[in-house]
Amino acid sequence: MEGTIVHVPQKYLVGLSFSGSFPMLVEYMPKLWETFLTRQDEIPLAISPDVRYDISDENRTHQMYTEYIVVEVERFEHIPEGMVGFTIPTKTYARFTHTGPMEQVQNTYHSLFGWLNENGHQVDEQALRMERYDQRYVPSVHESARVDNAYEIFIPLR
Repeated sequence: MEGTIVHVPQKYLVGLSFSGSFPMLVEYMPKLWETFLTRQDEIPLAISPDVRYDISDENRTHQMYTEYIVVEVERFEHIPEGMVGFTIPTKTYARFTHTGPMEQVQNTYHSLFGWLNENGHQVDEQALRMERYDQRYVPSVHESARVDNAYEIFIPLR
């Protein structure tokens, strides 16, 4: 697995969130995706409606995760009820591509962290991790086992 070091500019994001333990994420993330996809048209000023992000905020101390399914917007004009809006600052990331069924994503993460260690990169544990889903990916509520699913994983670097 090869990574690419990229500089990502500041982003304004709007969407839905869920917080819970890792086992809860496995159960609730498909539901969050399904709800987001039915409500996405409520979000004004989306830059690329077909490009969605899963932003991960991990609290290692309490083993809790907050996941956000969002789209990038030009600015915060109106945040629909029940949704959240936030900004991700400019940051350097290692970018990887996961290809294959969602059941194999753990293997991808294992490989990418190995690549980071082998190449002397340090993960910024305080920053948010991103996954970027474009037209190459069909959300898991539809076909999580698609072998040709692909999306990008962004690991924040120090």
